[in-house]
This record gives sequence, structure tokens and C-alpha cells, in this order.
Amino acid sequence: MPEYDLWAEKVCHIFVARPVMRLGDPIEPDHTVAWMAPDIAMDAVYNDGDRMFLRRYFT
Repeated sequence: MPEYDLWAEKVCHIFVARPVMRLGDPIEPDHTVAWMAPDIAMDAVYNDGDRMFLRRYFT
């Protein structure tokens, strides 16, 4: 964060969820649920880092 004259380390956590029962609609505004096959999900994510994690997990 050079604009603030600070050094910071980005920490990232990846969680694997295995849904078993739907309890309701998403509570966050403008959020939707999207179920897709792993190969489609890898093409659908916007971020290269997210795509890398999906590829490593599913292949």
C-alpha cells in the first residue's frame, strides 16, 4: 500500500462448501445462487487467482 506509506501482506482464505439443504434465499442484496459444473465455473469466475484455485481443486 505505497499510497499510504505502509507495507501490508494480503491474506486469502479459500473455503470449500458442500451444500446439503437450502435454508432460504441469499440475504445479501443483489446476490444470486449459481450452480454450475466445475469446467464452466472455471470459465465463469472473473479473477485469475480464483480461476487458479478452482483449477487446482478440480483437476
